Amino acid sequence: MRHDRDLAAAFAANARRLGHVPPSSAAAERAAGSTDMGNVSQVIPAIHPLLKIETAGAVNHQPAFADACAGPDADRLVADAALALAWTVADVAADPDHRARLLAKPAPPAPR
Repeated sequence: MRHDRDLAAAFAANARRLGHVPPSSAAAERAAGSTDMGNVSQVIPAIHPLLKIETAGAVNHQPAFADACAGPDADRLVADAALALAWTVADVAADPDHRARLLAKPAPPAPR
């Protein structure tokens, strides 16, 4: 996953406006996982932002984690994440420098 640092910074600022503390960009870039978004990010500017859900210490694949992900706090987190993404799109679209950079023809991916 190739994170666009300018987009990530804009998202982080919007998430903070909603009361969330996103991980640092360095931590987000080190996050493990598997997604086709990684392929997309090699061709166009992209982010895969993260926000933390409160799980009382439970971790992925545990019943308590699943319970936390199905509750009203998780629903609010998803709505806030969507709003932060929408604000990020609006911020970038309204900024001439961001907009020009993102609309420029992307460089081809580096050979592997």
